[in-house]
Amino acid sequence: MKKYIIAGLSVSVILFSCQTQQKPEVSKEEIRFGYQVYKKSCASCHWETVKPEQIRDIRKTVRAGGRPPFGAPPMSEVSARVKKFYPTEEKFVAFVKDYITNPSREKGVCMPMAYKIFGVMPPIGKGLSEKEKEAVAKWLYYRYKLTWEEFMRKHPH
Repeated sequence: MKKYIIAGLSVSVILFSCQTQQKPEVSKEEIRFGYQVYKKSCASCHWETVKPEQIRDIRKTVRAGGRPPFGAPPMSEVSARVKKFYPTEEKFVAFVKDYITNPSREKGVCMPMAYKIFGVMPPIGKGLSEKEKEAVAKWLYYRYKLTWEEFMRKHPH
């Protein structure tokens, strides 16, 4: 009987501790700082977002052999695509920090057409501090809410 009481208490303690653990919060200052890092280091290639009608026009241009008006996929698309493979904040942030520092097609999660159009991004993370990489990754995670499936429904091919 004593064994069952101890086991029951252990389970209760574990359940209680799991329920009371809070997800670390991201501050507005960190998000603002992440946006500043985006503007300084990413915006020259990545637009923040593209409207569905713009996507249709851009796809027509690309199919006709032209180039899109930006040098890399929009951040709204990047965020949705990375979340498909790394849905938790912790994994998403770790992936982004690693990828922007040491990008490669092998570890990337882009659609094949994105690589054909844009290639692999340069290692811009090598010029950023850990604080900057963390902040821009968190900004990217929290700024956009759409899942990959929702993004594709909103921007059909």
